[in-house]
Amino acid sequence: MTASPPDGQMLKATYRNRLLQCLSPRSLAAIEPYLERVELKARQTIHQSRTSMEAIYFIETALVSVSTRVAPTKWVEVWLIGSEGMTGVPVVLGDDDNPPFRRTVQVAGHAYRISRSDLRNVIQHQQGVRSLLLKYAQVVLLQTSQSGACDSHHSLKERLSRWLLLARDGMERNEFPMTHQMLARLLGVRRASVTDCLNVLATEKMIENERGLIRIPDPAALHAVSCDCYNLIRREYDRLIGSHRDAPPPTDLFSDPHDTSPSR
Repeated sequence: MTASPPDGQMLKATYRNRLLQCLSPRSLAAIEPYLERVELKARQTIHQSRTSMEAIYFIETALVSVSTRVAPTKWVEVWLIGSEGMTGVPVVLGDDDNPPFRRTVQVAGHAYRISRSDLRNVIQHQQGVRSLLLKYAQVVLLQTSQSGACDSHHSLKERLSRWLLLARDGMERNEFPMTHQMLARLLGVRRASVTDCLNVLATEKMIENERGLIRIPDPAALHAVSCDCYNLIRREYDRLIGSHRDAPPPTDLFSDPHDTSPSR
């Protein structure tokens, strides 16, 4: 038995979301009729902590942060979602008991929205969709674990470089709107510390830092000062998810410089 499209109508679209890209034609046909393209606005909260997750978003051009509460009025980002991912990991894992993390749009853009009931129906009847989204949940677990270790052992400069590279990958462009205050909130540090670190990166020509806009003119240079956590996160995503069979990988898929295994 397979899920039935609501109106028998198939969307005709070219997806930027890598999860949708990686689905087989059969799996994509199962989920596509339920997807609605929507606009996401900066600072929009698309899921409040401890509330039911009624809508799930496959991100196309926006950037969404997932945050956890570390004090009554303080939130810290635990992972990012861009065009490589989706917001509904709790639904994929069967968590209907008001998941605790908050999901907020940091950079405006577009996404494809699907209701919780429709996604669960597709997952139940389409093994290809279920398998891919479970692998994505594994990627998220890896990213959050690695980010926690990174926050404990690496300098702010390394952590900020990693964050900027992951944001760039998620948005698939070299510049994006981002204020110092927003970065400070996401990284859980003082605004002055972020400003000082951005100034250092700008002096070293790693970034160009204008008011409310960060540009990465040479991603390879920024990658050189980032910690190895970036390599691990990207490598595991590509190992578990891969990229669209007809599309080349992003131009900055860097391999681990310490990996001496033979290339395949």
